[in-house]
Amino acid sequence: MAARGRRSGRERWANAESALTKALLLGVFVLGLVAQFVQPVGDALEGKAYLGGSIVSLVGYVLYTEVRELNRRTPPEAGSEIRTADLGEHIERVVGNRRARRVRIDAVGYTGETVKAPVMRSLEALEEGARRSVRVRILVPDFTVPMAIPGTLDAQGRAVDDPAYRAYQLDRVRWNVREFAGVARSLRGARRADMDVQFRMLRITPLLKFCLLNGDELFDGIYDKVVQESAPVPPERQILDLKGYQAVLTHWRAGSGAAGREKVAQRQDLFDTLWRLSSPLPDAGSG
Repeated sequence: MAARGRRSGRERWANAESALTKALLLGVFVLGLVAQFVQPVGDALEGKAYLGGSIVSLVGYVLYTEVRELNRRTPPEAGSEIRTADLGEHIERVVGNRRARRVRIDAVGYTGETVKAPVMRSLEALEEGARRSVRVRILVPDFTVPMAIPGTLDAQGRAVDDPAYRAYQLDRVRWNVREFAGVARSLRGARRADMDVQFRMLRITPLLKFCLLNGDELFDGIYDKVVQESAPVPPERQILDLKGYQAVLTHWRAGSGAAGREKVAQRQDLFDTLWRLSSPLPDAGSG
């Protein structure tokens, strides 16, 4: 109730301030016209440039009205929304930009698959001698420790750890690392790009998902579906897994205003902190 009262008070003052400003500008305009054509008034004001002043006042009145109407119609700043499936288009836009000699991609995800494919496509499309510098850092969950999701169901229908499925997910991460390494060698040989790709892991919730491009753009969301499906590795059983390819990501730009700058800066700080706390992937024989 108090907040509504404060809002209505502010609205009344805004309306009064608008009316007062308009009246003042119109008054100056009318007074200038009268002073221009009625000599006693002009002599009383002891000025000569009344018409010019009145025109300036009229222009000010019109501009003031238009600016207030524009501010009223302009929606508050907010992030736009995209599907995770469309993230690749934005990554390809940034990596493929010929004017960008250096590209940095920081991502938190499940296995790095969403970032890997568009980065590789856009780099392989570079012309020979492009000499692009690309740094990719991907943080994934620590699949060497027990977790309920991804996992399986116990006899009571509760989520429990599934070591074999965790090992399968860790192998997927290692596969992505190897694919990146192969592309990096090819790009260096053709002098198209210098690519530095690092994967690290941390005991964080696998639900977390966001991607930062050059510290200027943020795509922020979560893995929004837990599904029960047949395990891709023996023994035959049902497993619980996360899906996020159709999840909605909020797209923020640091250059879009204060809210965008704050969101991007917060997530960049979070990523840098998590990265410092993370560990390298274990060797294939020890995971």
